Amino acid sequence: DSPMSVPRITPVPPALQRQEAFYLHHFSTHVARWLDCTDASRQFTLNVTVLAKSSPILLYAIISYAARHLGDNNTADEFQDKCIVLLIPLLSTETIAHDETILCAIVILRVCEQLSVTVTGGDQERHLAGLSALLKASQGQQVDPSAPTLSQAAFWVYVRQSFYNACINQQPPNLNFDLVLMPPPPVVHEQAVDVKSETAWANTMTWICATVMHFCFSGSFLYSESSTRMQRWYELSEAVENWNKTKPSTFDPIWSGAPELGAGPFPEIWFTADWHVMAFGFYHLARMLLKVYRPSPRFAIRNARRTLAESDESVMEHARALCGACKGSPGTVPSLITLCHSTIIWGPLMTDEREQTSLVSMLEDLEGSHAWPTAWIINVLREEWSKC
Repeated sequence: DSPMSVPRITPVPPALQRQEAFYLHHFSTHVARWLDCTDASRQFTLNVTVLAKSSPILLYAIISYAARHLGDNNTADEFQDKCIVLLIPLLSTETIAHDETILCAIVILRVCEQLSVTVTGGDQERHLAGLSALLKASQGQQVDPSAPTLSQAAFWVYVRQSFYNACINQQPPNLNFDLVLMPPPPVVHEQAVDVKSETAWANTMTWICATVMHFCFSGSFLYSESSTRMQRWYELSEAVENWNKTKPSTFDPIWSGAPELGAGPFPEIWFTADWHVMAFGFYHLARMLLKVYRPSPRFAIRNARRTLAESDESVMEHARALCGACKGSPGTVPSLITLCHSTIIWGPLMTDEREQTSLVSMLEDLEGSHAWPTAWIINVLREEWSKC
């Protein structure tokens, strides 16, 4: 610019009200971490918080989420409604599938929805239903597990969100399994930790777990021939184990061992980062699902509540590992959420009273500290345990 030229004026977004800033701060310091749990670059914490200052749709979704987490349900409802009023006219526009601000707002609204499920665990998936179509349109033919953009980060939040209803209802996740997952980068030993590589390896396990759920919960609809179904079971088992064998050493626990005297019944397992805890949990969830739903000559599919006795203990070893990881990383709330909905698969097999008490305590704390509804699942578990 020459000295005489008129300086360009950058429009300044309207300043936040104090209440809006309070909820945005709570989002960035507490609950954005839930959305970033497999993203080492922490895009929701760092990028979405900034974007919200100039996007009312995103800001209102965030306020609703933060208020719901704090138990301020009136504010949560008010701002959810304000967000939806702004969102609805945009749903018919052609560019919405490529608007990362909108995609982020919708996955945040989806968390609000999951935080307000009924006492029976009923979940209407209003936002998830619309979100599915949008995210399918946003990804093209391939999905990058390193999630280099916000729209891809939103896609991975959506993938994890789909696990809730998949487990609770034992139905396939509402995902497009025609997408081709790009492979994670090869592990280079003794190099500095790379956030894109860390994210890619965590999300790769997330996707493998999703494909395992798709197989297990589709029943004979997916593979009518038992030989084809058995072949697919072996392929998935190999994919799960191959990830475990080839993952970066950063994903290994800092410590793993039997609990100290008086420390509770579950193993002690400590990790470095949220995405390591999440990948560990999805690995063990995938392993237990493959155990429970292994095809046999007698059943094309085996109901989760009709597992054969010889596999019970193997399933419980994976369940205890998941419990131990949650106990060791109480700040990784999405790991506790995974634990919560996975209990539908293995909860009836937990017959030890000390383990039952410790599990219930973790679930009660998840609702008491983080507003995630668990009372209904505790009631279901206690009813199952009373039959033993």
